[in-house]
Amino acid sequence: MKNAIAIVGMDCKFPSANNLDEYWKILKNGECVLKDSIDYSDDKNFVHKAFFLDDIDKFDAKFFNISKKDAKYMDPQQRLMLESAWKAMENAGYNVSNLAEKTGVFIGSGISSYLVNNVIPSVQKDGIGLEKVMSQVFHGNSPDYISSRISYSMNLTGPSLTVQTACSSSLTALHMACRSLLTYECDMALCGGVSVNAAQGKGYKYVKNEVYSKSGHCLPFSEDADGTVFSGGLGTVVLRRLEDAIENNDYIYAVIRGSAINNDGSEKMSYTAPSEIGQTNVILDALAFGDVPPESISYVEAHGTGTSMGDQIEIATFKRIFDHSGSKVKLGSVKGNIGHALAAAGMASFIKTVLCLEKRRLCPSLYNNQENPSFGLSDSYLNIADAFEEWDNQDYPLRACVGSLGMGGSNAYVVLEEYSNRKPIEHSNVEEDKTVKFLKLSAKSKNSLEQIKGALYQYLSENAVDNQVLNLIYNFQRETFSYRTLIYYQDRKELLDKLRNDNIEGDTSVFELAENRQEILDIGKRMGIEISGVLETCKAIKHYWEKGEDIQFGQSFPSAVMKQPLPGYSFERESFWMQSESQEIGEAAEIFSSKGEVTTGQTALKPEDLDDYVKGVWINYLGADEKDFSKDFFELGGNSIIAYQMLADIEEHFGIELEVENMLEDPTVAHMTSLIQKLLD
Repeated sequence: MKNAIAIVGMDCKFPSANNLDEYWKILKNGECVLKDSIDYSDDKNFVHKAFFLDDIDKFDAKFFNISKKDAKYMDPQQRLMLESAWKAMENAGYNVSNLAEKTGVFIGSGISSYLVNNVIPSVQKDGIGLEKVMSQVFHGNSPDYISSRISYSMNLTGPSLTVQTACSSSLTALHMACRSLLTYECDMALCGGVSVNAAQGKGYKYVKNEVYSKSGHCLPFSEDADGTVFSGGLGTVVLRRLEDAIENNDYIYAVIRGSAINNDGSEKMSYTAPSEIGQTNVILDALAFGDVPPESISYVEAHGTGTSMGDQIEIATFKRIFDHSGSKVKLGSVKGNIGHALAAAGMASFIKTVLCLEKRRLCPSLYNNQENPSFGLSDSYLNIADAFEEWDNQDYPLRACVGSLGMGGSNAYVVLEEYSNRKPIEHSNVEEDKTVKFLKLSAKSKNSLEQIKGALYQYLSENAVDNQVLNLIYNFQRETFSYRTLIYYQDRKELLDKLRNDNIEGDTSVFELAENRQEILDIGKRMGIEISGVLETCKAIKHYWEKGEDIQFGQSFPSAVMKQPLPGYSFERESFWMQSESQEIGEAAEIFSSKGEVTTGQTALKPEDLDDYVKGVWINYLGADEKDFSKDFFELGGNSIIAYQMLADIEEHFGIELEVENMLEDPTVAHMTSLIQKLLD
């Protein structure tokens, strides 16, 4: 298959949908998740409607080794993309620590509204001085750093770039990721799009002849359409060259056959107006790149904003291409469900269409069942998808076009195809399987570990999963962390029971009859466990692994097993949000630094006063609290820039000179206090 790219992992967060399953439920049920806005105005032109993303203030900073202070200054777009990238890689069945491939990162992003609405007003009100927090503000809020932050956090060494082409940003990033794979700049690509409004939930004022909907509803291609409603969200996909994905037994959701980007130029009504010629050319280029005939396309996920000019030109474009081919094509736009997600809009459309291909189902496009008669759809081969139905095409594999159009004329289109060679998932007969099996689960916190166990229990209660797949994903393709549990089991019931209570030991006589009895004993011997009984050996292996030892399975990587998307990491998220009235960090630091009169040239300085001062510095620069004072600087998310800023403040305060190398010998409160005391003596 020429120039084919496989989609092997996905993750998303859109209004009222925190994962792929919740997103699919909204799509197949034809739901509009628009809600009443949180604000009110008696202006007759004010529209009290909005879309909401859940928990945009929350983030697992500890997981990514980011200090509390840095997390609080960081744009939620950057935080949420870090978590989504990790979840997408796990969904693809890859352990980030063991990646042999050069992996690229390509992110389409919007501007940081958090910087304008939260960070700058808070800094100004609290009188901190922007120069004191420039590193946090700059690196945490510039879209440039979203991609490189992901590359750094996951040690990904391929190309890393952020794309901004307005509403076509995420599909443009996807196009660039595909090209990078096809030119072997990278062997795997993480691609995503994100747009998060820090001031979400507010209504808007309708202005005549602008793009906003007067009714507060986005109804693409409808007679009732009167504009768009903006929202937000994010989506991430993992891409590989198709031949590599097949060879590696990846789970392939669908295949990208071709993609293209272009610009309208100036041959159109105005700078902000769309162009039928530009859109026609980009679709034909994408089809040609994948050697895909137009008549083989049976669905188009349009940009579909619900604006009169935008919808009209898109329909004219589709009629120009597909009416000549004589193919019947269904049209849809996800914006009727979740609004216009701006820089993430293309990824919302892309993931929707990939899910439709994977499940061979079309989802209804919301248009009040009243198509705009001026578009002339009744006289064309185009029809709006109006029901959740089977997707079938007798003459060709299922194929779709997905488009995203940026104001100013930057267009992006992708051609997708079903992956029809996906092997059916086979399940071993657990009733006849008398072997003992292991399942490793771990996390960075106790709470996360319990959540992982709960999520896996729920999933396995509802879905049959082959034991070989469980072995591959959880024993070989998941990161190992310090909080651990090892489950040994023989059948499905025992596994489910132990996911709820892993203190259940098992029946000695049953374990002694295990078909792989000698294999279990050999694993124990390699770990230095000299016990004759199978059950006792399993208990010892569990004990050693949970204390930090490695399990010596003594078997090669199970590469012949087909991967399957399974529940991944459960982040322990807490709120990090800057507001002008919020001064918790400054107040906490003041409590410690003001306990003693720690001033330049002080001769009778008490050790406890100096200790309190250093603790105040730790709070100011790292967002630390009392339980963190025994931890070192880097464990709390410190970095070289913060270290130099911290030392500069201490030097200015005491009139001393500190070497960063001396601090890094033991980067703790106690050591820093000792260094300062020696210089003052």
